[in-house]
Amino acid sequence: MNTYKALVFFDLDGTLLDKNSMIPKENHQAILQLKKNNILPLVASGRSPKEIKQITKGTPIDSYVSLNGQFNVVKNEVVSKHAIPLNAIQKLMAFSKDLGHSLACYTEEEYATCYQNESMKKLYHLDHAPLPQISAHFHKEHEIYMLYLFSEEEAKDSLYQQEFTDTFTFFRDSPYSLAVVLNGQSKKSGIQQVIKGLGLSHVSTYAFGDGNNDLGMFEAVHTAIAMANASDYVKRHADFVTKSHMDDGICFGLKHFGLLN
Repeated sequence: MNTYKALVFFDLDGTLLDKNSMIPKENHQAILQLKKNNILPLVASGRSPKEIKQITKGTPIDSYVSLNGQFNVVKNEVVSKHAIPLNAIQKLMAFSKDLGHSLACYTEEEYATCYQNESMKKLYHLDHAPLPQISAHFHKEHEIYMLYLFSEEEAKDSLYQQEFTDTFTFFRDSPYSLAVVLNGQSKKSGIQQVIKGLGLSHVSTYAFGDGNNDLGMFEAVHTAIAMANASDYVKRHADFVTKSHMDDGICFGLKHFGLLN
């Protein structure tokens, strides 16, 4: 029987990770100490399961929300996944191409695009991740769980929201990109599905995040903690603002709430 005192969900980029997209030593030690304190550390990220497993290797994290709630895992077992219909992918692909915006398609292991653009290159450089493979047929041959749209033209975000209001939700998560998920799916729904899978709906929950795609995560937990490097908009939706992810903000926030000594 699980007897955890609390659950703590961590976003990765701009939150748990440093500028090199690695878990710094202090955060790694904090994760280990949380588990010793009978507090369960989890990840809630836009990254894929493969990336999450690589990043968290050497930690006790085995439950996570990935691809912004599209693919969710409890104790290394998939509890929910939400594939995007092919016709919806093709419609968005054509619409984005007309606007000169590239689109990447994500499975739980791989990602690919029909063509690259400069915004795409900037995003993957920022995340220290390899560029997507080029394939015109990848989305037809695999189950796709998340789409990534590459655009620096924020004024055009509303065009997508208006055109696909019945199908997709768009989260601008960087100056270069928008994560795209099915309506009704988000970090919020993913967290709810993971908590249900763990059988821990009675336990206190906390979340650390910095981006617009973390707002749903904030709604799903009892206590929302924004990083100092988050936008003012994100901070307004948090219960507490900790220090920057580059200034030991994770440990500072955990200690503030008595989760670490």
